[in-house]
Amino acid sequence: MTRRTHLLSEVSGLALTAGLALAMAGAVRAQVPPQPAEAQQSLAPMLTLPGISVEGQQPANTLRRQTGIARLPGTVQDTPQTINVIPREVLEQQNVTTLEQALRNVPGITSAIGEGNGGVNGDSLRIRGFFAQNDVYVDGLRDFGSYTRDAFNYESVAVLKGPSGTTFGQSTAGGAINVTTRLPHLGNSYSASATGGMGPLYRGTVDVNQQVGDTSAVRLNLMGQRSEMVDRDEVESRRWGIAPSFALGLGTDTTFTFDYLHFEDDRVPDFGVPLATAPGRSVARPVTEYGVRRGNWYGFDLDRDDVVVDRATARLRHQASDWLTLYNDTRVTFVTRDFAASPLSCDAACNQNLFDGNPRTIPTVTAGGGGSPFHQETIALQNVTTAQARFTTGIFRHEATVGVDAWIQNDERTGSSYNRGRSAVSLLDPSHSAAGYSVMPGSGANVRETDQRHLGAFLTERVWLTPQLSLIGGLRISNYDVDYKTYGASTAPTTVSSNDTFIDPRASIVFEPTPSQTYYFSYATSTTPPGAFITTQPATFNAANSTLEPERNRIFEVGARASLLNDRLGLYGALFHSEKGNATETDPVSGTTTQSGDEQRIQGVELGVTGRITPNWSVNANYTYLDSETTKSTTAANQGGRVPYVAEHAASLWSTYEAFRDTPYNLTLGGGVTYRSQAFLNAANTAEVPANFTLDALVSHRFGEQSRWRASVNGYNLTNELNYDGLFGNRVVPAAGRTVLLTLAVTY
Repeated sequence: MTRRTHLLSEVSGLALTAGLALAMAGAVRAQVPPQPAEAQQSLAPMLTLPGISVEGQQPANTLRRQTGIARLPGTVQDTPQTINVIPREVLEQQNVTTLEQALRNVPGITSAIGEGNGGVNGDSLRIRGFFAQNDVYVDGLRDFGSYTRDAFNYESVAVLKGPSGTTFGQSTAGGAINVTTRLPHLGNSYSASATGGMGPLYRGTVDVNQQVGDTSAVRLNLMGQRSEMVDRDEVESRRWGIAPSFALGLGTDTTFTFDYLHFEDDRVPDFGVPLATAPGRSVARPVTEYGVRRGNWYGFDLDRDDVVVDRATARLRHQASDWLTLYNDTRVTFVTRDFAASPLSCDAACNQNLFDGNPRTIPTVTAGGGGSPFHQETIALQNVTTAQARFTTGIFRHEATVGVDAWIQNDERTGSSYNRGRSAVSLLDPSHSAAGYSVMPGSGANVRETDQRHLGAFLTERVWLTPQLSLIGGLRISNYDVDYKTYGASTAPTTVSSNDTFIDPRASIVFEPTPSQTYYFSYATSTTPPGAFITTQPATFNAANSTLEPERNRIFEVGARASLLNDRLGLYGALFHSEKGNATETDPVSGTTTQSGDEQRIQGVELGVTGRITPNWSVNANYTYLDSETTKSTTAANQGGRVPYVAEHAASLWSTYEAFRDTPYNLTLGGGVTYRSQAFLNAANTAEVPANFTLDALVSHRFGEQSRWRASVNGYNLTNELNYDGLFGNRVVPAAGRTVLLTLAVTY
């Protein structure tokens, strides 16, 4: 109760922030004189009003979709930034169940294991090699907490690449991930699905939308799943979720939506397999590359990752006039997590015994680092108030976005310990027995409490110099304050604090010779202050590094987009150059930040195609080339090396063809591949993960009255490649082997 009271005491501050933002919007409105009739006529065609979300009406060409973020108005086509969108159609065809699975469609994203002592394990993502743990957003608001997200309520997933400080605030060094959820719409729709298959896996979902008035509707999404991973011993998950929502004023000038998510997940964390260096080699690789069984799991029976998420979001949109739209979005989140894992390492003796050829010498691994159990509670609140104004001054058209973004987050983590140190286990045949072990209260400074506060004001304006040529300028001023306290029953409290104020600008030139063509040059920045990852990596923030300069990130990007075949198919490409200054690196074993002041450069090419080649043939394909380099380092040996977790080449392809459409013999055939080339796991480039290749396929058939029923078979990793999904400095997680799932779904 004390922590909730602490949070609620700051709500008044956020309410004041919202009021200030609305006052700013009103001031903008007051300063713009009424437009003459002819100006209003010229203005009307460029108004972009939020549409009603109705299934089946979103264009297959994702370039023609809205960005889904109020403070980033317009479509993907005319936004000067690389944006990859995974639409609901693809999510359903691939039978995607988690955010991580959805992001396999986006090259340039890697998943990390993290360091369990900080609770990173979950959706620990990197975009273009840059840490993106805190850069997951849902409907434009931060998705607080560290956990593995389920996709049962997803309408689409978008990845906005490149530093995005003006739009989202701190961090976003590599970009941001924004999930669009399923919200109520006018009209009725009902659907359900049941999936079963190898693992085993059992999953069921329900999606019900009911119109209850002329302008109101309610919606309910449900999910339940129990699964084990193919070719990974003991790794399982039991989860369920419910997401009710309602909307008022649909199709009117004022729309209010409220949605709630309750999600529970009891899973066994997988910290993968260790690395080893073969004789005669200087670069370590996963032990599974040297004959160790890929199913080996090195955890203990006491390992767990139990998460409960409660998230409520209220959003208000008001069309104040034909040129002014106001938004006010508020989210409150509660996350509890009970966690214990077994990060492992293969030391010098283990490495030697693996390769000495003596079958009587059993190599062993030890669990250490961040394996102590803990209980963590997260309480967070965010409010974003935005005003969009579209007006003319003389011969120039304008689109201005102004607002205030404020959030607070409190985390309290209580650590426990085992009654005795965990013994080493065989690398070749590990034991998981917890016999003789028990969890007892922690000693020393076993309680960690963190308070984070962020306040940002942003302004972006787009002005059309001609109907085809426009300039975009933006600025965000942010203040980030963090207090971190550790204490225990017999340990005096110690506190570390930091406060940083920083500015992130953006600027772009956009040329649109036709409504279906866009060419742009863009510059943007982001800032990562000390303590930004305090929730997930406490060791990165202490008395020694709390005064470090913030990490600075900037990008230069040149891109082009074109929609063809009556806007049915979209093509896009971009050249970019990203720089990261004052980079920090965390030791993979201790979790301690060991250096700062490094500079990294990542540049490359992005190419893609999205939409339909014919009405029956759809395709979504992306390719990324990343050239990375540590251009400056306090460790001389690292200078000139490649940036960790960055693969030079990555590609994804998913394509389907609907044969005999609208006949009893209809058949949807689909398939795709994902590829990621070799990547290094540390700045010294002395550890690496091999390339990944996955071949997937789909066969689907609709039947019954009006083809309401659908039966489908999905095959994943059909060639049974030894791939790796989760990466870290001294270990990696093998991906699932060949998997086949069957789904039966119905829609009304």
